[in-house]
Amino acid sequence: MSKQQRRKGNAKNASSAAAHEYLAQGGATFVGLTPEMNIFEVASSNRLHQVVEIDDETRIVMKKLTKKDCQTREKGLKELMELINTENSSIESSYEHFCGLVAQLTTDGSPTVRMLTMKVISQFLTKLKKSASKGLKKIIPFVLFAKSDVTNGVAAAASAVIRDGFDADKKRQVVELFVPNTFDLAAKIAEGKHELSLPAEYDASEDLETRKMRLETQSLNTFLSYIKEYGNESKLWEEPARKLFSNSEFIKKTFAGKKEALKVQLLNISYKFSDNIEVILSNPVISTYIQASLDAQTFSTECATAWEGILILLPDERFHAKCSLQKGIYPRLLNLIRKKGNHWRVLKHYLLPAVSVLLQKLENPALITSIITSFTDNLPWQAEASMNAIHCWFCTFSDFVKWILGNDRINLEILKDLSPLIVEMSNQSMHFNTAEATECISGLIHWIIEKKVLENPAEFFDLLKTSIYEVAPPEKSRLFADSLTLPAKHLELAHLHGNLLSNPDVDFHIIRNLARASNSEYFEETCRNINNFEFIENSDRFDMLQAVEIVKLIEMKPSLSLQIKNNHVGRQLLLSENSEIWEKSLKNVPAGVFQEMVNFWHEKRNGKAIAQAVNFLKKMGIQLDTNAAAENVDFLISLLQSLDSKEDPEERKNLVLKLLSALFDAEDEPKLEHFESLKSHLNGDFEQFFEKLFANMEEEDAERVLEIAARFDKLVGFCDADSRGEIAGKMILGRREFDEMSEKLHFLELDVLTVSQHTTIITDALSRPIEHLEEKEATKMVKELGRLALFSVASNYNSSIHQLFAWQMIRVISALGNRYCLKFLDEELQQLRIELEKRVIKSEEIQKLINDGCCCAPNFITDTYGIPEKRQKFEEYSEDMDTKIETIYLKTDTPLEYVEKVFEASQSENSFPLFQFDQSKKYEWLANLTFVKRFIQCGGEIFRAENLEFRDFTLCGIITVLDTSTDILIDSPHSFSENPLLEALTTLYLELFVVLTDATKRGAYSEQSVEEWNEFYTPTIHTYCIRLFRTIRRDQQPTPFVRALLRALFVISEFPTSFSNDDDVANQEFIPELSVFKYPAFQESCIAQAFSLFASNNEHIQLIAYSVARLLMPIMFKLENAAALKSNEDSELPVSTNRRKLSLPVMISKSYPKDHHNPHVGPLLLDLTLLPLENTKDSGFSQEHRVAYCDVIDPFFKNALNALMLDQPFEFRQVPIGCRIPKSQERAYYLESDLSASPIFFDKFASRLLFKSMTLLPAAIRLFYKGMPNCFMPMFQETVTKYASRLLIEQELGKVREAKFEGEMKVRTVPVTGEIIAEYVVEETKMKLTIGLPPDYPLSVPSLTLDKAIVKTDRAKKWLLQLNAYLFHQNGAILEGIEMWKRNVDKGVEGVEDCTICMMTVHQQTHQLPKIKCKQCKNKFHSNCLYKWFESSNQSTCPLCRNNFT
Repeated sequence: MSKQQRRKGNAKNASSAAAHEYLAQGGATFVGLTPEMNIFEVASSNRLHQVVEIDDETRIVMKKLTKKDCQTREKGLKELMELINTENSSIESSYEHFCGLVAQLTTDGSPTVRMLTMKVISQFLTKLKKSASKGLKKIIPFVLFAKSDVTNGVAAAASAVIRDGFDADKKRQVVELFVPNTFDLAAKIAEGKHELSLPAEYDASEDLETRKMRLETQSLNTFLSYIKEYGNESKLWEEPARKLFSNSEFIKKTFAGKKEALKVQLLNISYKFSDNIEVILSNPVISTYIQASLDAQTFSTECATAWEGILILLPDERFHAKCSLQKGIYPRLLNLIRKKGNHWRVLKHYLLPAVSVLLQKLENPALITSIITSFTDNLPWQAEASMNAIHCWFCTFSDFVKWILGNDRINLEILKDLSPLIVEMSNQSMHFNTAEATECISGLIHWIIEKKVLENPAEFFDLLKTSIYEVAPPEKSRLFADSLTLPAKHLELAHLHGNLLSNPDVDFHIIRNLARASNSEYFEETCRNINNFEFIENSDRFDMLQAVEIVKLIEMKPSLSLQIKNNHVGRQLLLSENSEIWEKSLKNVPAGVFQEMVNFWHEKRNGKAIAQAVNFLKKMGIQLDTNAAAENVDFLISLLQSLDSKEDPEERKNLVLKLLSALFDAEDEPKLEHFESLKSHLNGDFEQFFEKLFANMEEEDAERVLEIAARFDKLVGFCDADSRGEIAGKMILGRREFDEMSEKLHFLELDVLTVSQHTTIITDALSRPIEHLEEKEATKMVKELGRLALFSVASNYNSSIHQLFAWQMIRVISALGNRYCLKFLDEELQQLRIELEKRVIKSEEIQKLINDGCCCAPNFITDTYGIPEKRQKFEEYSEDMDTKIETIYLKTDTPLEYVEKVFEASQSENSFPLFQFDQSKKYEWLANLTFVKRFIQCGGEIFRAENLEFRDFTLCGIITVLDTSTDILIDSPHSFSENPLLEALTTLYLELFVVLTDATKRGAYSEQSVEEWNEFYTPTIHTYCIRLFRTIRRDQQPTPFVRALLRALFVISEFPTSFSNDDDVANQEFIPELSVFKYPAFQESCIAQAFSLFASNNEHIQLIAYSVARLLMPIMFKLENAAALKSNEDSELPVSTNRRKLSLPVMISKSYPKDHHNPHVGPLLLDLTLLPLENTKDSGFSQEHRVAYCDVIDPFFKNALNALMLDQPFEFRQVPIGCRIPKSQERAYYLESDLSASPIFFDKFASRLLFKSMTLLPAAIRLFYKGMPNCFMPMFQETVTKYASRLLIEQELGKVREAKFEGEMKVRTVPVTGEIIAEYVVEETKMKLTIGLPPDYPLSVPSLTLDKAIVKTDRAKKWLLQLNAYLFHQNGAILEGIEMWKRNVDKGVEGVEDCTICMMTVHQQTHQLPKIKCKQCKNKFHSNCLYKWFESSNQSTCPLCRNNFT
């Protein structure tokens, strides 16, 4: 075979037929591979050659239908269905081949094969239509046979063949034409004479016995299903069926066997013959089986079928001739009644008809007595009997007695035997104690009483009473007694009922039956027979529902008296408001008991009961305390309904307000009647109701607001359609309230003004002073108004004003989030914003309200609603302003073009009001604010401006504005609150400074432009930023100015060195500790200011303090440690001189918080402490300085590290530990310094600070970890190992990998194992130092190993100990440790001369330096070399001077 033929695409399925074909093509044959030798395909092969030839594909499919494996046959049938659907030319020939296989396929052992066969037949008939007629004789008999298949799916598919394959008028003809063949087929299969009933070798789906049973059952079902479908219309079935019954051998064999289902089928067929009795009697085995199966205990149908047969046989004399009724049937019937088994399930339906027939034939009334007395024979019941059979026994007895007593022809002498029997059956019903049994017998007794058929009823009821009291135990008799007394109307039972109630422990149902008695005569008769009423005195045992029945009973007999308690009965008696009961039982009850009842109802929130009781007691002259129920809706409604219309209207209004509050505050959904009751009381003025409701709402959930809105809509919906709008308008937000609330939110408009890119609107409010609220107060107000906005817009009665308010609150919530951006926005505020955004809409009416100036805080609306730009009108308008206003609203393609146009306008004759600050002229403020906003949008593009005059003008404008603002603010610290527009302008110019600084760092601008910005503008602006910082107060809120100043301070890299004057230090705080170091006045004032601000409760102010202290830290460290640094650098000082120690800047220790009110201050101060270690070059640090400084800060470091743990982004209390670091963001948290204000600022800061501490002070971190309590150590180790250690090891390896070492030192890293391998080569000897970093580094110490040391062991150990001390105890860095080790090795080999024997410094084998010294010439030799010299020379003299070593 060629290579091309061996490829995968040329592969074919392997089969014996394919192999035979290949052999035939090659001219060879092999007997073992011929199709004739396959026993499973012989029949198929013979059939396939009897008809016209078919194509290969169809032949393969047909062969699959004869395979032994049922899955293959199923697959073949599915493929055949696909072939039929393709409509190729071979369908008809396929049909002819298929017809030969239908017999095997329709009786296949696989239900799936049989069902698919039916579907294939249906497809053939549909496709071929008339052409299929020639195969119908082979197909249709088996289709009809399949309609009786034991599998429902196959039977349904066969029915579908007849339904879908033939027209409606021809279906009956087809059935009648082919059904005789089907019956013959079924009869032969049932008798075992058909070849299909024989084992089929090709079918392995079921065993022989299972197949035979299935086909026999299906064969007999064929007759029964046809009879059921066509009934008496056709007798085509009788002749084939009669042949079955004429085959006595087959009948005997079947009834002698154990296949009960076949026996039942044969019986059912025999009953359908027109001469059924003759057919039955002609086969004695059938009648014998019928009689024997009358008491079959199985749950199958043989017992019922046998009784059907006995009812057919009993009336016929031919049966009497063969079986005596007196000696055969009658005794058999008595035995069946006496036998207590599962056959009673069937006997219930057939006993009466059989007895009726038997009585007619025997005409012996004594039979009835024998039969009725047999019911109680052979008791007790069999243990295996089902309760269903027992209930059928009770029901049959009841029916039998009713039949006897209702039949006048029966001898009445039997009545004397009935009473004991009924009592005995009553005992049995109490024994089984089931509802069905007791209902049967009690129903029989009630029927007997109604029919009045008992001659001596008193004797009967005496027996019954004795049975209930003495025979049955109390727990068994309760159900029967309840059922017996339930109607409470038969006077005959009143005596019994009264006796039952005389028992103090009587069951409640007996009491209930009396309370529900509709017959007053029965009630009185029963009460006369009650010996005592102790059963009602123990009232504590009754629950709430039972108490209702007890009160009914007491109302029917008010003379009853009992002790009133705070229980269900006592409370129900009070609620009955019955005057007779009041006089008899309630009048003398202490008021405290009634108060207890009211308190109980309050706990159960049953206000209606409270109001009902309070009103009744009020009428009776008793006043109770109802304050506890003041919020109960039902109570308030009841009180409101009881108010007289003439009473005080104010009292009514207050009550309505309480009711409204209770209605909307209720956790459960109010009932419809609550809304219905309240609707008529909504005529008052309740306009501030919801404002107060939401202000006092404890639940912080937007869903609750929506629920209140839904309740409000439901309440208003109950009002008249004409008045709904008016009522809703009085209760929800109006135009006046909208203006008042907008005024409250005025302090947040400044945040929108400085951020929004939309056109600024200068309102009168922005020209007035602003009072900034604290965070809690501001959040509370926004929540209240947000709830009110959501309620208003969610109501179906909202208007355009409410939509406008919702649009405004969306922006207000965002503005609040921006102001307190270091925290996540409150969860409720987030929900409120989301729900508001879902419900706001845009409309022309809302647009008109905005254009008409409806909103007094328009900047909120313009920022969210997105209205088209509209020119503002100014009160100070003059004719020369037209050009200026045109310039303000000028449209340009780019922001740079706008800025340039404004510059040109400012240089014209009609000077544009740029950098002018007249508070009375709004248009000047608008011009300046618009200009700076466009300037910010322009950003670094200003450095590309070709007009240098224009560029210098705009950049100098920044300095002009900041200079003016700084002077104003220094002169008047509260000037920004008094002039919000000045704060907005200053904020925007600070933002502009940050934008331009970032642009110079990132943008590709000319070196000249960047240099000019950095050397001229930036230092000046830095000075203004520091001077502005001096105006910051501790209590200041994070207004836009504060946030912008913070961003600007973080941009500054070092503290400015020059200032225009020292006027700012006039009122500085004096700190004695600082005065010692003689700082320049301005620096000292800044230090005092910065560290005092750490005590602020505002996190933005704390960060401002940190940003400035970060700039001052290098100055403070050098100045306060000047003497120590100088003394450490002076190497000429004698050893005995005491060197000055390094110290921590005094303000850091002084500013550390003494409590936990400001948790972030400690980590901020810790970061300042680490700055000298981080910038060792700027600090003038040596390694000695570094170690000394680490010792100094150690106490502070441990204290601050505890605070840092609280700031970590982990939830240590959760199991497992929760982490707030987003997935795959570990590097951003630990390695990147992000100073942008955001809710995750302190998470990132704390993570970065911990990582920095681990890098700079690994030994201190390790000691901190070792000193932790045992319960915290695993948590700390888990978080550090999982998130930080991996990055730290990666960083340390990276530092070592990037380092360059002089000489023969080579260092490599193994990232997989975290190892650092330093190799030092001296001549040809390689000395190797291995440092292994553990996975939880630095919590565990690194491992150190040294191979091939070239010095003495004690010296090598000394090197390792020195390195170990540096790394493990002195916070040394890995890279510095390797460099220190290299210096030690260099010193060790420096100045060592070669061994003059081997001429090498390091010995090749021992890796040692020359150590053996000649006393004469002082030369040193390797010990091994010297010994070899002694051996080779046979002398012990020095190789050089020949002096004797010995």
